[in-house]
Amino acid sequence: MENSFDQLKNVPLFEGIELQAMPRLLSCLQAQTKTYQRQETVLLSGERSKSFGIVLSGYVHLIREEYDGNVALVARVSPGEVFAEAFVIGGTPVSVTVQAIQNTTVLWIDYERLCMPCRNACPFHTILIANMMHLLACKNIFLTNRISHLSRRTLRDKVLSYLTEEAVRQGSRRVTVPFDRQGMADYLAADRSALSAVLCRLRKEGIIAFHKSEFTLL
Repeated sequence: MENSFDQLKNVPLFEGIELQAMPRLLSCLQAQTKTYQRQETVLLSGERSKSFGIVLSGYVHLIREEYDGNVALVARVSPGEVFAEAFVIGGTPVSVTVQAIQNTTVLWIDYERLCMPCRNACPFHTILIANMMHLLACKNIFLTNRISHLSRRTLRDKVLSYLTEEAVRQGSRRVTVPFDRQGMADYLAADRSALSAVLCRLRKEGIIAFHKSEFTLL
């Protein structure tokens, strides 16, 4: 059980809450932990959920299936990150499918339990609500940036827009992206072979250098 609490130390939602307070906090929230196998569906598009998830280990993809059968990657959720919170807060069906990409453990939290002070007058709720607002603001910025990339006219411009944003965010011309080639293609709504061709042309032109998920803007 101690190891489970250790996994929560770097979860932004719990920032400002001491580790020794976690057992009482999770009990108050009636939080539940569930483990999913690789490729298992965590949430299916169209479902309604009263709880949002926090990835404790492994990671999940938020994907959207298009009418023609193609799959678009909306986001990758890594340990410590929250998913499905906007749908839960908005009271709307989930519009993406959440899939475990490897064996993954998720902590589920009932949104109503988070917002409503309990009879024990736990001091955690105000901190959690403030943290949740911060997370929602950050995710809004992330989605705005992605829209900016996808609005570029060519795949070349999309790639350079994305890598430039990562360089600014990471504070270096040498960046590590959180995707493999297929994941990066899905994120940019592109075909994998087309993305590889663009990357190779940019490298040949001396604009970028790359090895696997590491890129350098030259």
